[in-house]
Amino acid sequence: CMAVVHNRSQFADKQIVKLQEAPDRIPEGETPQAVTAACWDDLVDVARPGDRIVITGILRAQPIRTNPRQRTCKAIHRTFIDVLHIRKVAAGRLVIEDARAAEGSEWFTPFDEAGADDEGLRAKRTECAKAIADRPDVYEALATALAPSIWELDDVKKGILLQLFAGTSAQLSADESGGARLRGDINVLLVGDPGTSKSQILQYVHKVAPRGVYTSGKGSSAVGLTAYVTKDTETGSFVLESGALVLSDRGVCCIDEFDKMSDSARSVLHEAMEQQ
Repeated sequence: CMAVVHNRSQFADKQIVKLQEAPDRIPEGETPQAVTAACWDDLVDVARPGDRIVITGILRAQPIRTNPRQRTCKAIHRTFIDVLHIRKVAAGRLVIEDARAAEGSEWFTPFDEAGADDEGLRAKRTECAKAIADRPDVYEALATALAPSIWELDDVKKGILLQLFAGTSAQLSADESGGARLRGDINVLLVGDPGTSKSQILQYVHKVAPRGVYTSGKGSSAVGLTAYVTKDTETGSFVLESGALVLSDRGVCCIDEFDKMSDSARSVLHEAMEQQ
């Protein structure tokens, strides 16, 4: 009989990541495909739920035993990707990470998230952003550039533009106000007649915003918006799966058909907006 000697063993961090196809790359009428990836040591917790990433790794096949106490295996093997490198991509989107995050923050990244593709364009983008900021009509120009295919609706576009930029969140000192936190997030509710491009504006914000998640309130439930418990196929233990609000953390969650949501799902949204 063999036994593990814990004092003389070496342990490594392991994380199982489930990758899913991006919504904008799924062919018409097909369901998104998913693949399992295994991260080790320093790659653990590099990618967070909702990130768009490019993975470099080795595709491995693992045999599945019909019975844990027997050596016979099934003819079909389980495939997974042994991750060697993770690169976050944000093509055509805003910056995902917080460049000014402290080293102890969960959003601190010790390496450049943009990758080698954007190093030559960073100076040009900085000059372009400064040139736009110096314009006297910067507010109107940015509002016009938001969803340019939709005519008029200037006030709606300005409100959504303010939501994308958001306010300034502040952490007050413990001596003055007991360490209260002022959230700078802005929530927008679009109300209008049918056929006034509300869903089209939501789709545009979903494509532009970092960690944008688009869902419909008609089939959404309180469990699907927050989190739900499922059984892990590898270990057999119960794990938490992220919902739409968790996947859109530090991003924008676009919910269409808000009036058709159930009362329980709507109350969950109110709690999330109050305590975010």
